[in-house]
Amino acid sequence: MKKIGLFGTLFLSTLALLSGLVSCGKLKEDRDNITSAEDFAASETEAAGLFDLSDDENETNLQATIVPAGATFRWIDSVSALKIYELDFGPLGSTVPKGKLCGDGRYRAGKVLITVTYPYKSIGAVATITTGSTDSFYSGDGINMTQVISDIAVKRTAAYSFEISVNDSKLIFSDGKTASHRGVRNVTKISGQTTSGIWGDEYELTGSGSGVNREGDAYVWSITTPLLKRLQLGCARTFVKGVISVKNIDAGRSLDVDFDPYNNAACDRTAKAIIGNRSIIFTVR
Repeated sequence: MKKIGLFGTLFLSTLALLSGLVSCGKLKEDRDNITSAEDFAASETEAAGLFDLSDDENETNLQATIVPAGATFRWIDSVSALKIYELDFGPLGSTVPKGKLCGDGRYRAGKVLITVTYPYKSIGAVATITTGSTDSFYSGDGINMTQVISDIAVKRTAAYSFEISVNDSKLIFSDGKTASHRGVRNVTKISGQTTSGIWGDEYELTGSGSGVNREGDAYVWSITTPLLKRLQLGCARTFVKGVISVKNIDAGRSLDVDFDPYNNAACDRTAKAIIGNRSIIFTVR
């Protein structure tokens, strides 16, 4: 079974919902908000993937399941309390697939630099994940690959809580357009803290931030009702509760995604997108 990252699920689910919104003709007049929401989802999906890489390596003492065998691991500093290492997925290919297939189902190329204060599981430990312009880091489905330039800080605030700060994130799409994003979210494991493995665990997420979409429009985003993630069969692909809001600075209203439209926190992959007084029910793919 491929590992599904906690944060990656949030934004991949949001992106799937928004794709449905775009296809609904009566909502196309709100394309400005939808473009921002799409770019937010893409930016956060990539940031989430970088977090998953780091957390997987650090939690398992570098015996990760996401990083493929073909990638290169290189210690830069393994002696001091501040551990620094590099993951190299090789250059971006010119033929499909254009990167190496990772354990989470994404293809990656280029380099990621990770700096960690050890021990990683101690309160106050920080992991910094960076991909600079010269690292040529790309991520995607092996056909469509997006360059990611990012600076992410992951701080353990309690035994089972993290503060994830995306300080700077820039995506360069295949058509040359760019989108940028910043934000902070707090993640807490609220169930399953003492059990082995991820199944049965539950997480609660809050957060907010801002960004600029590929058309140059500034927007803000926030988790207006805490998101609840339940890692069990039938629930793992999306959230069972919570609301995300995305709004262009110049827009008169926001686009909301409600993961619990029937107020029952069911494992049904059902969510509702809301613009003004209009709404549409989706099944998260």
